Amino acid sequence: MAIADLIQEVESLTEPSRDIDVKIGLLVGWQRKVEYANEKEENSRNVIWILHGERTARLPRFTDSLEAALQLLELVAPKYIGGVSWSTDECGFEATAIVNNGDYCHGATPALAVCLAALKIKQSQLEDD
Repeated sequence: MAIADLIQEVESLTEPSRDIDVKIGLLVGWQRKVEYANEKEENSRNVIWILHGERTARLPRFTDSLEAALQLLELVAPKYIGGVSWSTDECGFEATAIVNNGDYCHGATPALAVCLAALKIKQSQLEDD
């Protein structure tokens, strides 16, 4: 999946998405490994996530948690400055994030806005390579 397509998916989200969390994780370097305790039993399946050689049982919920979204941002832009704001009105809730000198990124929640900012930074890094 192209990063531009993933950015569009995140921009259209109105709530967190575990499927998008997986796509984001794979894009930024997480690896998914499936292990079986017993190859003949499907119930013995265990998914392990690996980042920088460290194993964990769970991928962070980037689109659901502001803390996880900030961890994503730290992964793609270790030295960053930025801000997040949000507002509610008769049309609903909207959040905005800006990182470094990047674009203002709008999402349905602060976590989604930060994810968008991180993805746009990653996109510019890939274009520079």
